[in-house]
Amino acid sequence: MKNIEILPHTADIRIKVEGTSLEELFRAGASAIAGILSPGFQRDSGETEVIHDIDFNSANATSLFVDFLSEVLTLSYVEKSIFYRLEFRELTERSVSATVHGQVVNGFDEDIKAVTYHEADVRLNESGRWETVFIIDI
Repeated sequence: MKNIEILPHTADIRIKVEGTSLEELFRAGASAIAGILSPGFQRDSGETEVIHDIDFNSANATSLFVDFLSEVLTLSYVEKSIFYRLEFRELTERSVSATVHGQVVNGFDEDIKAVTYHEADVRLNESGRWETVFIIDI
């Protein structure tokens, strides 16, 4: 199943993600961030693993999605890591409690300035799948 689609955009990277659940949608978004930072990333069991908890609330599912991806992006830069696994303890349309697992890398292939709210709108589509488009400022 293909749940990540890079869409054309003039200056930034526009991405559409979807999933059968909010959890799958959030995983697809985080995977898209990792894929842009380091397209050829392969987990190496010999490298240092980084683990962080993420817990917060937002006004709605769209804000929560963008805030969550922004936090994953920030942790990527702070820890110089690619986050490859997410464990959700709780995920609703307004709150997230998760543990992210990453691996230290030597560098990133692309720099991401921010995950933006522009065009983001987390919603159930006509097929009953969660989806959104979001833009990454590079």
